[in-house]
Amino acid sequence: MAKLALCVSVMLVLLVALGESGPLCCTRYQDHPIPVKRLKNYIIQEDTGYCNIKAVIFRTIKNKPVCADPDAALHTIPALHRQKLKKFNKLSFI
Repeated sequence: MAKLALCVSVMLVLLVALGESGPLCCTRYQDHPIPVKRLKNYIIQEDTGYCNIKAVIFRTIKNKPVCADPDAALHTIPALHRQKLKKFNKLSFI
């Protein structure tokens, strides 16, 4: 009986883990802005297939996704690139 319970428990854990591995998809936009210094990168989400809205998905330095309206993100993306360029220029190559 204990072996059966263990097998069922393992199967449930595996099903939950596999069920959460779908594509990252924004279904709504975040209401408040995130400071650029807390962002690390971004991807563009199209409204085709699995996802139903166009969005920019920013990743924070803590690896959390932040969904933004593409029109509102037009100012954030260049600022993020400038920030990365500043960090790159500060590196010393010996």
